[in-house]
Amino acid sequence: MVVPMTSPSPRSRAIRALVCAVAAFVGVGEARASSFDLYGFSSRARGMGNAQVALGINYDAAYYNPANILSRKQTHFGMGLDLVVPALDFTPVQGAFEPLMPDTSAGFHLGASTPISGAFADRLGFGIALFHPLTSGTKIESIDPATPYFYRYQNLPDKLVLALALAGEPTPWLRIGAGIQVLATFDGEVNASLSLAEGRFTRESIDVEIVPAASPTAGLALGPFEGLRFGATWRHELELDYQLPVVATIEGIGDLDVYVHGVSLYTPSQLALGVGWESAPAPEPGVSVEVGLTWELWSAAPPAGADFVLTVDDSEVRPPTDPQDQPEELIAVRSTGAPVGARDTVTPRIGVEWRPDTTWTARAGWFWRPTPLPTPIYQTNLLDATAHVFSLGAGVTFGDPIGVTSSPLMLDLTVQLTRLDQRAVQKDPTGRPTGAYTFGGLIWHIGLDLRHDYY
Repeated sequence: MVVPMTSPSPRSRAIRALVCAVAAFVGVGEARASSFDLYGFSSRARGMGNAQVALGINYDAAYYNPANILSRKQTHFGMGLDLVVPALDFTPVQGAFEPLMPDTSAGFHLGASTPISGAFADRLGFGIALFHPLTSGTKIESIDPATPYFYRYQNLPDKLVLALALAGEPTPWLRIGAGIQVLATFDGEVNASLSLAEGRFTRESIDVEIVPAASPTAGLALGPFEGLRFGATWRHELELDYQLPVVATIEGIGDLDVYVHGVSLYTPSQLALGVGWESAPAPEPGVSVEVGLTWELWSAAPPAGADFVLTVDDSEVRPPTDPQDQPEELIAVRSTGAPVGARDTVTPRIGVEWRPDTTWTARAGWFWRPTPLPTPIYQTNLLDATAHVFSLGAGVTFGDPIGVTSSPLMLDLTVQLTRLDQRAVQKDPTGRPTGAYTFGGLIWHIGLDLRHDYY
């Protein structure tokens, strides 16, 4: 919401263009959750519906459950490409709306995991997982909460994600792990002087600092007990906190002060539980099945939009004669983020992997992700709907075609379909903007991975 604190006088009209330019420069929006949370990490995991808390065995365990880095005493490396193709729809029934729709995007990921031998006798392990967008860098968009946009999907793939993990195995049936997910905080300051008579900036200084921020994760894995495995993972919330003050002296008029503060790229705290069974340890021929639940603390989600304060005073028109005097504010506007009213959610999931021999693998998975958002009312138009997510995948194992190593290479392909339920919105007639609309649709995700074990 935007609340005028005073009315602009005629003297302020000459600087309205500058005000708009500064507002556009520092305005930022938000993206919710991460690519790992919505689509998963690695083709094998996505092919099993992201059900990997109990049965994870590869580098992707750095995200799903760091304790499982030691499920297999094997040095492992993998990399892959991801393509996200949204096919979402937004249909106004009443009123005029211009929604923002997510674009097709691509990214790459890589990871590695290894036990630490020598004095530790493979009782310690290390893992790393990385996703980086290819179509852009980590992206923050400026989105007004009144503009219809898909809350969790708008610029989600445009976010670098890094996970590091360390695991220990005190006994053959117990593994514990700890790790971090890394993002960055954004801080800075802009100072400038503007001459309206000359039509140029006479002084400008920009100081921006990006500081890495880490969020802890912890994992526990039990088993196998006659083929049964159990796993639990806690991931603390992760967010990018930004603030940017702008101070510009407008010669002959006064000081323009802008302060923006908010939270972007937010991922809620999560608790994931999984129970798995396998007829033989992967990647040996056999069948693996896992069912799991993921609880997400969406009720702690920050408001949509940023806190934005803009003032212009007349300190150059009427310089104060007494240090106690305060200049008069010609323009004073404050905008605050809109509460989203999100609710905690629980997502059930199931994944199956069939390995008929040492060459071929088939996978299938499903999970149901309820929306954390209530039906939009009043000024906000944050779009989200309950989703059914289906996936199919296949893998092939073959020898090194160039003869560098005798260790096998594994190629995995997965197609994932996210189907958002159609949701109807009837705006409250006392709110702004008014009107009605429906939305929903599909999101396709295609992943291709190349993995390698080192013997």
